Amino acid sequence: MSELQIGLLALGAAVVGLVYGFNVLQEWRFRKKTRQAFARHHDDVLLNVPKNNVRDGVKATRLEPVLVDAAGTDNAPEAPDFEPELPPLDPHDLPELPRLDDDIDLEEETDFAFDSADHQALVVAMLDPSLDFIAEVVFHQSHELAAMPRFNVAKRVQIIGRTEKGLWKPAEILPGTRYKQLNIGLQLVDRGGAVTEQELASFCQQVSRFADEHNAAVSFPQRQQKLVAARELDRFCSEVDMLIGINIVPRQPIDGARLRSFSEAGGLQLEPDGAFHYLADSGNSLYSLAAADQTPFSYHNLLDHSFAALTLLFDVPRVAGGVEVFDRALEFAQQLAHEFDAQLVDDNHRVLSDVGLTRIRDQLQHIYGSMDDRGIAPGSVAALRLFA
Repeated sequence: MSELQIGLLALGAAVVGLVYGFNVLQEWRFRKKTRQAFARHHDDVLLNVPKNNVRDGVKATRLEPVLVDAAGTDNAPEAPDFEPELPPLDPHDLPELPRLDDDIDLEEETDFAFDSADHQALVVAMLDPSLDFIAEVVFHQSHELAAMPRFNVAKRVQIIGRTEKGLWKPAEILPGTRYKQLNIGLQLVDRGGAVTEQELASFCQQVSRFADEHNAAVSFPQRQQKLVAARELDRFCSEVDMLIGINIVPRQPIDGARLRSFSEAGGLQLEPDGAFHYLADSGNSLYSLAAADQTPFSYHNLLDHSFAALTLLFDVPRVAGGVEVFDRALEFAQQLAHEFDAQLVDDNHRVLSDVGLTRIRDQLQHIYGSMDDRGIAPGSVAALRLFA
């Protein structure tokens, strides 16, 4: 065997190894994300049936439609012309800064990008006193930072800075940018639960240490009030945090190539988490389709694998458009069932009924009304943060 042949064999083996390793990594990430999503459990507050209250627990249950009878839907209606309501603009979606030449003053140009009232409002809105514990660090003199502070905390931390020209911007290290103040926000609640007293004390200590190192003054909100507010907010979130799962069980396993073709024709696209997602124009997922056994989809395994069952997921508080989007998701599930000779069933393999699904819609209306009354619109920036 020539050296060229040996080299080609080695190269081929390396490529195969890389592809296999990539698929293993994708599957690990998908399973990890799934375990995190189903991390918490509370007693049911919806229809006295199992639900996924994806907050603080160990039992991976989902909200299942109520079953009044065993009647199923054999024929699926055509998908309506429907455009889901888009959620508000995420403050992270700030305009990209212009490319600058070396002879242009960087701070002046970036300040210009943020000097409009709309941009300033977006930046300031990145921190919300109702969602964040906000520490204010004020430098005695305008300060150019060599590095942004890092905090060893479990909750999300965001930092905005006020430059020496008085403009707020997401804090970052830029040559020539000098800050008069940093506001550092620790998110009070997420799907992991409310911040604890110990976590809050640790965060305050770390911020104080940073302020001391830079000869700055620091002020904090009243801790106990924020802890009480965080626990109350977490209780509310636990009542509306639902993930609806509809299982599609065919008579014969579904061919992966056909599944990909059908899903993409229905407007879904394969995302890095190993599921097909129907995305809003904003990029937020409205509903998703995954393998029932949690095996992540990939372009590779869709070519030569079949799947015994699928699960369509609808993350209730994260979806703008509410019940209308749920109806669209349900219609897609019915179309899947029709295309692949399958039934729509719950986790106990009971066939879903139209009456039960109608009751689910009624309960969704109640949930969305509660969120609106609370000032946390489904799919809004606040909802996406709280239910992440």
